[in-house]
Amino acid sequence: MIEKPDIRDEKIIAALNENYSILVSHFEFLPIGNDASAFSYRVEAKNGNLYFLKIKTKLSNLAGQVVPRFLKDHGIEQVIAPISTNQQKLIFELDGFALILYPFILGREAMQVGMSDLQWKEFGSILRRIHNMNLPSDISQYVSRETFLPKWSGLSRELSKQVNTQNYEDPYQKELARFWKGNHETIETIIERAETIGVHLGQMHLDFVLCHADIHTANILITDEQDMFIVDWDDTLLAPKERDLMFVLGGDARTREEQMFFSGYGELEINRLALAYYRYEWCVQEIGDFGTRVFLTRDAGEETKQHAVEEFIKLFSEGDVVEAAFNTPFKSEIRNHA
Repeated sequence: MIEKPDIRDEKIIAALNENYSILVSHFEFLPIGNDASAFSYRVEAKNGNLYFLKIKTKLSNLAGQVVPRFLKDHGIEQVIAPISTNQQKLIFELDGFALILYPFILGREAMQVGMSDLQWKEFGSILRRIHNMNLPSDISQYVSRETFLPKWSGLSRELSKQVNTQNYEDPYQKELARFWKGNHETIETIIERAETIGVHLGQMHLDFVLCHADIHTANILITDEQDMFIVDWDDTLLAPKERDLMFVLGGDARTREEQMFFSGYGELEINRLALAYYRYEWCVQEIGDFGTRVFLTRDAGEETKQHAVEEFIKLFSEGDVVEAAFNTPFKSEIRNHA
């Protein structure tokens, strides 16, 4: 979120001392992130240690904490995992919020700074290790399995009906409603295709692996020393490998980055139907998420709504996710698997 939560800084600082024995010297809200239910802070302790604090209004996926902790403890050093409290918990609650503390990584998003050939190869090697990881039952019990039912499709359809029948006074709602109406047929097609492809995948026998599920280059940090770290495990689930690989794969011809990635990951056969599903499902998720922030979130501030409108419109721009979905063939794949 780009606006602060309704909780006083002093109360958070006291809670950090109580739960982690951290004496805070500097506490700073960071208006970053694309999660409408999460708030971020930079914490500096009096001993010089730096921490990243995430505060969430809801915690719907405990796997987002236990899985990275498990991976880190089992030798995948590039994973950023939560720090345990004095009571050996990965989360603590304060005034209805869930608080999670991480090491602070002094790095920049790979989306901004790019990655070298060696880093793309390293990324592929890391992701293959994650996909090959066998989770013990005490960890896997928290990890959801893919259902191939796009969870945002129902809400996106309801928003579509609302947008086409309601008049708005709020300037951000008016702007998004105007754009939505102009792209109504495209949005309906996206939702329908995600649902249709999902039905076919649900009838197939597919191999499931541990997926980060949101592993685009904005969730990869590169330090000045060129070390790589993977952050934001909130969407972790068991799914076909294409759930993660869609963030790497482009068109039919492999780019230099893809070649280096797969030299680290290893060659494999891509399930094109699964790839198509995840690209359409991702569009449905983004449409529903950004639409919710503008039309349904009552306490959303102007900055949040403005950002959501801009990001929603960007989905339909050249080279973005809507174009990627429509450029992914699926009809022949459905016939081949019928």
